[in-house]
Parts: sequence; structure tokens; C-alpha cells
Amino acid sequence: MKKPSKLFIFLLSIVLLIGASSYLTSCKKDEKSADQVAYDAADGLQGARLYDHVINYQREAGKSVDATIIAKPDFFRCKSCHGWDLLGQKGVLINKPGSATYPVVAAGNLFTYAKDHSIREVFDACKHAGGRSMTGTITVTNQMPNYSTFLTDAQIWNLTKFLKETAHNVNDFYDMTTTGTYPTGTRVFSNIGKGGNAAHGQVVYDAKCKSCHGADGTTINVYCKNPRLVMGVMLREDPHEIQHKAIWGMPNDIDHFEGGCPTAAAMPIINITDQDIRDMMVMGQDATKFPAKK
Repeated sequence: MKKPSKLFIFLLSIVLLIGASSYLTSCKKDEKSADQVAYDAADGLQGARLYDHVINYQREAGKSVDATIIAKPDFFRCKSCHGWDLLGQKGVLINKPGSATYPVVAAGNLFTYAKDHSIREVFDACKHAGGRSMTGTITVTNQMPNYSTFLTDAQIWNLTKFLKETAHNVNDFYDMTTTGTYPTGTRVFSNIGKGGNAAHGQVVYDAKCKSCHGADGTTINVYCKNPRLVMGVMLREDPHEIQHKAIWGMPNDIDHFEGGCPTAAAMPIINITDQDIRDMMVMGQDATKFPAKK
């Protein structure tokens, strides 16, 4: 039998190397596609509700939650560290210092972080295996919780999709000027409802919100606060929260509900657009139509 030539062996080696390389590349593509499949199946609206209040989201679903977490829920609530605007110490929480009941606010901009990192990187950051224990003693730091022990991968993909796609760029809704630095800085809102139309905002409000909040927005005192936290007040003073909850609602606020506040029940996801929110924001600047008190 004739021995293969050196040229044949060389060419065969090249073919085998190319095949092996293609196989390894294919494997890597399969790994990436698994992440992409999970990401594509995720629900950014549910991710927004998790971001709002992970603990109440779980309790609403009947999940068991450690007593330590229930006692100090803000240490395990995404928005408490990162803010409704995702801007951390440079945003609406610039004047919110850490305390025995509230965490130190995160230094980074979560909105730009999510946009600048891959879905896997954001997923891993949300999961944060090895982070703050979900049981035991709570210390006043900005250490992120270990959500790998508390949330499913599917829920963490929901959070990832919220941060990557569903979260708002708050600059599209209002201007905010900050002075000083965390935790003693100040912030002022202006131009609330950029480019909005008050007349259309009234149409949207009447169709989507009036039945619960009332014609002048004073039916519900959110969280049973004193002074009353009614729709007009939120539209004028809390646009950072309105831009979030107007579409994504909120899970049942069990902390307040169990404390005797009947108006802290869950708010559903609402089918409206970002422009609808801007329109209602402009509408709500009229303190005569939407007063602070009933």
C-alpha cells in the first residue's frame, strides 16, 4: 500500500484543524444562543415590577421570605439603591443617606451600565452570587444582595431585559438639576413632561386612570401618607416615580397594606405609551384640576 505523501498529510491536518475550530466556534455560538433564547423569552415589564420591590413581588406570589428581609426590605429593593431613575447617587437619591433602615445608595449609573454591557454581564450582575446574605445581620452599606438564592434564573432574565430594553431614559420625561454631592446634595425638577400635550393627557387619564384615582386624582392617597400623596402631587413632585409606575404599575405593597393602608394594593401594568406619560405629566401640572387635597 502506498504511503500518503507529506503534502496530503499536511492538507489533511489543515482540514482537521479547520473542522475542530468550526466545532469549537459552533459550541460557543450555542452557549450564546442559550442566553439569547432566555433573554428573548424574558418579560421586561415583570422585570420592572421586580426592580420596584423584589420582596413584595415574591410575597405576593406566596413565596417564603426571611424575617430579616421583611424587617428591612429597602436593603433588598433594587430601586432603593439605584433609584427609580437608575442614576444612583447622581440622581433623585442624591439626598438619601444610608441609615439603620435604608442602604447606602449605589455610586454607579445603572442605566448606562446596562446599555454598555452584554446580556450575560448584566444577568450575572443582577444575580450577584456571593453578594449580601439574604438572611442574618444587615449592615448599613451599599453591598448588593445575593439574588441567586432568592430569584429564579427566569426572573433574573426579566430584570436583565428591563435594564437592557424596558427601562426609561428619564431625560426624555423631564429635566433634573442637581447640586452638591451624595448624600447632602439637592435636586430640582423642571420641564416635566417634555413635549407633552395636556389635552391628550386628560384623555389618557380619563380612559386609564380615572376609575381608580378619581376625576381630580385625589381618591387614592398612595401609602396613606400625611400630607396626602395623591396623583397631582406625584405628577408635580415625583416624576421620577411616575415615569416608572405609570406603565409598569407596582406589586401589592404588603408592608403598607399589612400596616393598615388599604390603598397600597397592587397596581396593574397599563397599556400606554411613553408619550402618554409625558402628556399626563403636563396635564398634572395644573394644581387646580389635580389638587394636593380633596
